[in-house]
Amino acid sequence: MLSRTTAKAKAVIGQHGGGKPRLRHHLIPTASTIHRFKSSSESGCPVTGPILKKVPSLPFVGSMIPQYSGTPLFTLQTQYDFNNEMRRKFGEFSLFGIPGFGNGLSGDMYQIFDPSEMAKVVRSEGAYPSGLVEKLWQWRRAMLESGSVLVSKKSTSSSDNGETHDYGLFDKGEKWKRLRTFLQTGMLDPVAATGFLPGIVLAAESASSVAPLHAHDVNEYLNYTAFDMFCSFMFGKQMNTTSTAVSTDPVVRGENKENEQFVTAALGVFDKTNAMNLFPIEFLMAKFFPWYKTTKYQALQDDWNTVRDIGLKKIYDFMDRYERDELDEMEKVSYLAGAIERQGESDVTRDEVAELCLIALFVGVDTTSSVTAWNLVHLALNPESQEKLHAELVNSLNEKGSNGGTRLNADVIGKKISPYLHLCFRESHRATPAFSAAMWKGNSHREVEIHGERLPQGSMVQMGHISYDEEYIDDPKQFRPERWKAESVASRKGTKSEVLDHPFLRDPFSQGARRCPGSRVATNEIHAMISQLVLDWKISVADETIKSLDNITYDASPIKPIIPELKFEARKMK
Repeated sequence: MLSRTTAKAKAVIGQHGGGKPRLRHHLIPTASTIHRFKSSSESGCPVTGPILKKVPSLPFVGSMIPQYSGTPLFTLQTQYDFNNEMRRKFGEFSLFGIPGFGNGLSGDMYQIFDPSEMAKVVRSEGAYPSGLVEKLWQWRRAMLESGSVLVSKKSTSSSDNGETHDYGLFDKGEKWKRLRTFLQTGMLDPVAATGFLPGIVLAAESASSVAPLHAHDVNEYLNYTAFDMFCSFMFGKQMNTTSTAVSTDPVVRGENKENEQFVTAALGVFDKTNAMNLFPIEFLMAKFFPWYKTTKYQALQDDWNTVRDIGLKKIYDFMDRYERDELDEMEKVSYLAGAIERQGESDVTRDEVAELCLIALFVGVDTTSSVTAWNLVHLALNPESQEKLHAELVNSLNEKGSNGGTRLNADVIGKKISPYLHLCFRESHRATPAFSAAMWKGNSHREVEIHGERLPQGSMVQMGHISYDEEYIDDPKQFRPERWKAESVASRKGTKSEVLDHPFLRDPFSQGARRCPGSRVATNEIHAMISQLVLDWKISVADETIKSLDNITYDASPIKPIIPELKFEARKMK
């Protein structure tokens, strides 16, 4: 019988049709990772697994100096290559330093790639789990300095670096649990999330109708569509920002100027956070000289104040109209209306509800638009897949569509009726995930044993991506939704590639108690927007020299493609 070491599969390059290389997976030992026999501290039995490799790290800068640490240079434009190179160079189990995100002076962060091992970390989260969101010190500071009610003074300094404030949703503990439980109610429940779909579909229809007018800046277009769809969920109102942003009527543009300002400022917070994270000096200045504001942080705070002012104005105006019974029928079934009703029976205050909804509206712009952007790029570059999806959606619409088979609904975009839509979503995530790692977790409840090593309580663990590594999948840059059909999944059983089907690699929303609370709503938005665009338009890249993923650059975190100019040719509905 094969041991755990020899059961690891090795990808062997064979030949097939026309001499094109193809990966075949066999149950033979892999040479890519050094393993050893160890004695489990839990069972006392010998186990095997990757050796922990400690990447050279220095106080305050961690492993971010390649000349010292030997790591590849990290840039926002090379995140996918960086992930693969780190695994090839330091193996499947490493400890590296990334100040501001890891622990201690060097920012210690463990990196693993095995989702079964990551499941141990998830199970060790306890009642008050820890996650990467706690490390967004820029957002925490901006919330504190803007007077957010989600931030409160602690009676005593905590053991968490002497922190004197509780940052609520951006922290851990009882307050986090209270706020998080309230926020996710009405979002994570699949039935509740589906109830918001009619408004999301209307927003998608409006946005799709003006897609050609945004052909020169599709990234901006998708940012507006994400805002419009999320507002339909949050407020039950059609903002139509995607349409008004290209209006030639100055009165219309003026009336909707605040929406554009909100989106621009929200993206500005994300962009400036990314820029600051690349320079440890920003984190060090904030930690040791908290009264001083760097130029980068001041610019971020200005954007956050814009987000806060515009967002809270919308939210409080809605609350006031709710109290005056002035909401229309769509507004009455919105998430915010439901939150106001629940607030009266909870221990969450009115102002806390407002701030929670503000955070949801803020983060709902960038992540959703990034995932939608990658889906759109893959379909534009792969016309055969796009046509197959179009044919499926037309049939689904005729069979189950609303308004006499002309409008999307939960049935049409559901997995049962439109399976290829979901295969495309899954393949896009495999090839180009929205984040540089599959998830980040802290074992906040207890110690955890990973690959035979005891990780102290409070350690930060990052699970890296393997889904676009040629060691696990053939032609990783090729977009093939068929990889996720039942027969393809079955063919991977017993091979090294079987790990790709683990639930932890299924979508970009993380797992466990800190899974994105808006994941179901976001997924519905992405499915609705992509479906509407493919139904309405035949989409292609205007520059014919851009033929593959190798020609697409990307940036930021969430990782988003810099979409080239697209062509939108109107389709005739059958």
